[in-house]
Amino acid sequence: MPEIVTTSAKTPELTTLVDEVNSNLTYIGLGKLGTADSDAKWQIRKIEKIGSVTTIQYADGNRRYDNVWDDRASLTYAN
Repeated sequence: MPEIVTTSAKTPELTTLVDEVNSNLTYIGLGKLGTADSDAKWQIRKIEKIGSVTTIQYADGNRRYDNVWDDRASLTYAN
């Protein structure tokens, strides 16, 4: 699984994790550099493609950094 590091003047350095489950389902996690996969400090998005429609949803329906990357498949997602 590739790890991508991004930086911005407005945000601290973040690490991005990508889990391409299949061609129709991808999870993307953002966390501060050094955050363990088991820490509840991740913002997680679920990108799902059904037919020609792609939806992007967030864990717990929000953009907070309060989820566990290891739990991504069992979390509740909403817009």
